[in-house]
Parts: sequence; C-alpha cells; structure tokens
Amino acid sequence: MTQLISNFSFLKEHDPLFVELASSAERAFVGEPNTTLLKLRQLGEALAQHIAVLAGISFDDQTSQADLLYKIHRELKLEPVVRELFHTLRIEGNKANHQFKTGIRI
Repeated sequence: MTQLISNFSFLKEHDPLFVELASSAERAFVGEPNTTLLKLRQLGEALAQHIAVLAGISFDDQTSQADLLYKIHRELKLEPVVRELFHTLRIEGNKANHQFKTGIRI
C-alpha cells in the first residue's frame, strides 16, 4: 500500500492529529473547498488547545475558540499576524460550515 505524502508531515513530531487534520484539508482542496476550511478550522482549534496546554492556560469543553484565543493572546502576547490567522481560520471555517458549495469556481 502506498502511503500518501503530505506537505504537513513535519507536524507529526508535535501531534499526529495535526498531520491528520492538515492532510485532510490538503486532500479535499480541489473538490471540497468547504471541507478544507472546516479541517483548517479544526487544525486551528487543535493548535490553540496544544499551545494552551503547553502554556498552562486553563480551558474546558465549554471554552469557545474565540475565548481560548483571547486567553492565549493575553498570556503569551501573540504576534498580530498569528492572532489574525487564528481568527481568520475560525471565522472562515464557520462560514464554510453554513455554505453548501462543493467546488472551486474560477
């Protein structure tokens, strides 16, 4: 069986879940752009949770992604571009969840 190579294999050393989510987004890109955005949003959530755990920032299942990102920024002073990218993934992932387009339109 041939194993697919992902552009995100380097994430495996941090958490195999990161590779799974990023690779799923990568595979879905052409045929299912909404799925790509959903998977990238999930990746952003997983990364934020990972950062929070490493930094000792408390959160639970009821903590929204926006609240978690606020807590992380408050504690770690994220670079503006990093903070913006996390929020963009969150917002665009939410939009994709409510749209039903299944292909890229050129």
